[in-house]
Amino acid sequence: MDMRAEILDLKLRVEELETGVRHGVVAIDRRGELDRQAEFLREIGDRTRSLRADVAAVKSALADGRVEMAEQFAAVETEIAAIRREVSACPPGPGAGEGMVADEFAAVRSGLEHEFNSLRSEMTDLGIKLDRLLKRREND
Repeated sequence: MDMRAEILDLKLRVEELETGVRHGVVAIDRRGELDRQAEFLREIGDRTRSLRADVAAVKSALADGRVEMAEQFAAVETEIAAIRREVSACPPGPGAGEGMVADEFAAVRSGLEHEFNSLRSEMTDLGIKLDRLLKRREND
């Protein structure tokens, strides 16, 4: 049973008992009835103590949860601050970084073009040497 239902059940039973005593339905002078009522009151006390312990446990769990959430929020704030630092270190605006990329691309392209021209020159030289060797072989 959940705590609210137990509390409501106990309240209803106490009200029923009080109503019975007021209207004379429950005879207080009977020994068995008094024992039953005393047992009922002990049960109420036991349940109340149990519920208090449960409430204390729930409060403790909530406090632990709050501490954990505070730690997690602090970690997230630290990560956000790091991301902001990285973003602020990047060039501002969408076009600012494009110039750097274009310059790097032009440098790489120039280097590749130089290598290609060098290879073409070497291939031409090798072709000339091969032609000379083939002519010598035909003449021999």
